[in-house]
Amino acid sequence: MNNPQAEMIDKYFEYNLWANTEMVKICSQLTDEQLQTTIEGTAGNIRQTLEHLIGAEIYYLNHISGELLRDPDEEDWSQMTMDNFLQMAEQSGEKLIQSVSKADPNQRHDRILDDGPYHFFSWTSALQAIYHGIEHRTQIKMMLTKLGIEHPELAAWDFRLEKYP
Repeated sequence: MNNPQAEMIDKYFEYNLWANTEMVKICSQLTDEQLQTTIEGTAGNIRQTLEHLIGAEIYYLNHISGELLRDPDEEDWSQMTMDNFLQMAEQSGEKLIQSVSKADPNQRHDRILDDGPYHFFSWTSALQAIYHGIEHRTQIKMMLTKLGIEHPELAAWDFRLEKYP
């Protein structure tokens, strides 16, 4: 049976996967020195921002599906190549596409944070995955602009043109 709402959600996450992998691909062409570029107000330099973006997505997937592809806190990010980043982005992105539209949006998750108990729902993690990706890809685009490097166009229109011509 065709479920237009699930199909719409899947498209959002297809976009997210596409945008993440496009960003990793452009960053894989940078030198180690360029990957250290930063601007104020970001999650760190380009490399650190990619680490943060991909690592967080693995946690969002865990919140939504219960699956933890790997523990980002135990990864030695400094030893990873851009090919590793691309593989991780592809894995988490594909799993999100498979999981999000099937997940119970109202499943509650409880965590203990430094300032006490915190709860959220699966829909919160799904929405955060989309928002978080856009936020940090935009930061990387700004750092690429600082370097004088043309960044990929990652608007929904660009996704549609590339994936659904």
